[in-house]
Amino acid sequence: MPKDLFRSAARRHKTLFDAWLTMNNPLAIELIGDTGWDCVTIDQQHGAGGNDTMLSCLTAARAAGMPAIVRVANNDHGLVGRALDAGAQGIMCPLIENVGQAESFVQAVKYPPRGRRSWGPYRAKIGVSGDYFKIANRFTIACPQIETKGALSDLDSILGLKGVDMVCFGPNDLSVALTGKLDIWVKEVQEAMAEVLAKSREHGVMTLIFCNDTEFAKPRIKEGWDVVAIGTDTGWLTAGAASALAAVGSSS
Repeated sequence: MPKDLFRSAARRHKTLFDAWLTMNNPLAIELIGDTGWDCVTIDQQHGAGGNDTMLSCLTAARAAGMPAIVRVANNDHGLVGRALDAGAQGIMCPLIENVGQAESFVQAVKYPPRGRRSWGPYRAKIGVSGDYFKIANRFTIACPQIETKGALSDLDSILGLKGVDMVCFGPNDLSVALTGKLDIWVKEVQEAMAEVLAKSREHGVMTLIFCNDTEFAKPRIKEGWDVVAIGTDTGWLTAGAASALAAVGSSS
């Protein structure tokens, strides 16, 4: 079986830092990996590029030694299978509303008898010693997002599904769903975040959280979330460009 950084780090209670990409540039992935980030999320819901871009990014992630999660655009078996076959270890599915949708998603990630993933891991099996089919279900990661009222109300059932390996807490969409405002610091989001972390631990499910910035991330690291994403590549580039310009004084 290939090295499973996500599960080994979770067993050691070591937080992994996730580079969340929306520009989806292969060179950027190699540069990010060189700075020491642990893993990468390739966002195909709110990010740029299609299948060819995703494949290039997964190739770069492997070259950089970073396991990759792909967030698919929606709960679609074809999109899930395509990302897994291309070499993603984890698949993140947005806007899960209930346990039925979560079950459909898990079936897309896992081979029979647990699921209905179709055979054809043209790139995923590269470098795997032994039978990829036999190890795939315990290596791949099904990660539904908890970012809707429905998912929150059905949380125990979703976490109890065999094959739900990780959940991603999405504070931005959840804040809008719960309050009608985009504010991740509101009490409702803070309470939901604590509930998701506690119940995930009870069910033995790994946890990932998206943080808009370092201020939001630092408490999450102390709380022991397994994977913490801090901003996105577009945000880092914008902040770096603005900082460089401000340091020399912008022309007018």
